[in-house]
Amino acid sequence: MLSKIAALPLFPLLISSLPAACAAPAEPSSCGSLHPKWTLSAIDLSSYYTYTSPSASGPKLGSISFTFANSDVSYTAACKGNSVNPLGTFYSSQTFDCETEDGATWKKTSFSYDTASKIVVVNSTWTCNGGDVLYSTSGEGKAELECETDTWTNPEWEAGSGELYSNTTTTCEEGSLVIQI
Repeated sequence: MLSKIAALPLFPLLISSLPAACAAPAEPSSCGSLHPKWTLSAIDLSSYYTYTSPSASGPKLGSISFTFANSDVSYTAACKGNSVNPLGTFYSSQTFDCETEDGATWKKTSFSYDTASKIVVVNSTWTCNGGDVLYSTSGEGKAELECETDTWTNPEWEAGSGELYSNTTTTCEEGSLVIQI
């Protein structure tokens, strides 16, 4: 009986705190949304490779760049990568870091690109207005770019001449990609 009487003075305190505890949650801001939209704009993809003879590969380079925007935040990231793999090919195992204006560690974005599948995978970490909650996720999409490949072959090439045998250049029209997470 004594324990019931001692608990009675606390009852009004518990009842008075119920309205605050049962209140509807605050309206979420756009930052921290469950499904941010990522936009990769000004995608620029090109490559070249040179043969010094019919069987000897020479210089080669693949290059990709784009601007990354996340609908949850107000800043963008400049993303670029180069590949010196055969034929300037990109493989999904290569990861490239993107740069943000102030380089803050909580604004980290990286990507990979696979030439064969045309898939871009983006990994991004951010906070809302520099807050304590850190968001980190990845998404992917297929970059459907219009590309043209030109090959020049030296008709006067002779073994031991030191001249180039051929040069192949691929250039793509600038494109964009939207990834809805």
